Order: sequence, then structure tokens, then C-alpha cells
Amino acid sequence: MSYEEKNIRVLPEDTDAFGRLNWRMYCRYCEQGEAGLMESLGFTPMYFHKIHKISFPRRAAHFEYVSPVSPENLIDLKTEIKKVGVTSITLSHTFYKKSSMQKERILAAKAEVTIVAYDDRLHEKTELPRKLVDTLKARGIQKKE
Repeated sequence: MSYEEKNIRVLPEDTDAFGRLNWRMYCRYCEQGEAGLMESLGFTPMYFHKIHKISFPRRAAHFEYVSPVSPENLIDLKTEIKKVGVTSITLSHTFYKKSSMQKERILAAKAEVTIVAYDDRLHEKTELPRKLVDTLKARGIQKKE
């Protein structure tokens, strides 16, 4: 199960003082991938919060930067489900850069982000919502205990 977004424009205000894509933008792109993945499963980003008051804060994140990105580049993003636990999902995000003139993609960065189901009424982590687990299972994605 994956979600892809292509040709994300890198704007000058998305860069740091050295003209490279700022690390905060990678976090935003991860959230775009997460929202896109949920939508491809049939859920709006706020669906579980509206129904069950369950949100999905980030428990852990690891980024590896491979090649600098500048405003001359476009970004292709691929988000995949790496692991489904009892209370969490680990997502893998891969970022490729390319210029608007070239079709060749170059690996720019990789990220792994773990989101955890959090019950906002009880203020504690909780099991993943049954509807989400069932939807993942129907797509061939099983929990790994």
C-alpha cells in the first residue's frame, strides 16, 4: 500500500539560508503523504478524530538526507506503510528530486515516521481503530505483533 505525489514545487521560501530545502519542509511533505495515504484508504485526515476522538501524533521520526534540494528542483514523494502494530503505524517516506527539464529522479532523502493512536478523551495511547485495521487487512496489510 503506497501513496505517491509528484512534481511538488520547491519554493525559495521553503529553503534555508544556504538555498537548500529546509528540514521542516520534509516534515510537511511527510504529513502530506500521511494524509494522502489515509485518503486512499477512504478516510479523511480527521475522520477518526471526529468519530472516536482518536488522533495520530508522531511518536518517532528519523530522517536521512542524501542529496541537497533547491528551488530549481521538483520533489516526488512516495509514502508506504512499513509496519502496523497494535497502537501504531510506521510509515516510510522517500523523496526524489528532479529538475523540470529532466525526467531522471535522484534520491534526495528518506524518512521513517511512527504515528500512534491517541485517545484524546482518556489522554493515552489506544489500539488502532477497528475500521482502520479492517481496511488495512482487506488491502493485505496485517498487524505485526
